[in-house]
Amino acid sequence: MAGEEIRVTLRGDGAELGSIRASDVARLLLGMESAVAAASYAALRQPRRTGTGRHRSAVEAASRLVFQQVEPGSVVAVLSLPVLAPDDSGALDLELDDLAGAAFDRLVASAGQSSEQVDAGIARALADLGDGLGIGERFDELVISSRRNDQVLRLDSAARGYFRRLAGQPTIAQQSDVLVGSLREADFDRHTARLQTSANETVTVTFPPELDDDVHEALRGQAEFAGEVTYDPVTETARRVELRAVSTPLSLPVDADAFWAPQSIDELASAQGVAPAGLDKSLFDATEQERRDIAEALAELNG
Repeated sequence: MAGEEIRVTLRGDGAELGSIRASDVARLLLGMESAVAAASYAALRQPRRTGTGRHRSAVEAASRLVFQQVEPGSVVAVLSLPVLAPDDSGALDLELDDLAGAAFDRLVASAGQSSEQVDAGIARALADLGDGLGIGERFDELVISSRRNDQVLRLDSAARGYFRRLAGQPTIAQQSDVLVGSLREADFDRHTARLQTSANETVTVTFPPELDDDVHEALRGQAEFAGEVTYDPVTETARRVELRAVSTPLSLPVDADAFWAPQSIDELASAQGVAPAGLDKSLFDATEQERRDIAEALAELNG
């Protein structure tokens, strides 16, 4: 039965009304919708990349969570699952009016499932949610619960890493590669930045705290990065870069003065083993009167 209340609690220093950033609340809400969408595909037993238009429409409707309120204290977002109209077409393997509830059940069940049972799409959505909020870095944990069942999903630092590892196994190929672009909009609290590639695509960049100074310098000039690139398995475009090292391009130690060596024509000719070319007459052959006329014309122009 859809329409039940769900509670998403963010805990940790700064996870209080009046202190938390509005952008973090937005990440929490959007991340939850993405997680429910991933769970909806799993509940329909339909991979995202092969879903039909009807599947995509159903998932979009099921993941359209309704915002109710934010409770004081630790930030508790009170949401509700959408109420959906029944599907009479028989095209879906699950009744549409319970898809949102089934998706939420599948989502929170991931906390107690073995690695073989956890859907890769759900794992990726939960890992992205944890990454976006900085779980284990800026906040301690995210707790997802509902009265519809007794299951509770706790997304802490360990769970975030666990889901990220599961997400990388079946569907996302991680490999070292080369990306060219401009690094911009670094957030040194969240340790993230944005890479605008040469193809005008935006890639999320994460880096450990020990690279703060290097990233700060990289924003002001050219740099080379070593890290792990995560690609979208469908579009084959880069989605995420986890930096491991930053280095500046090697400058050649060349003394600029070495390029300037005043030498006469005779010296250059001697060094080359040749003789300077001789001219039988001046390159500019003009009479004295012509030279005076030219000088007068130039004087008039300057006067």
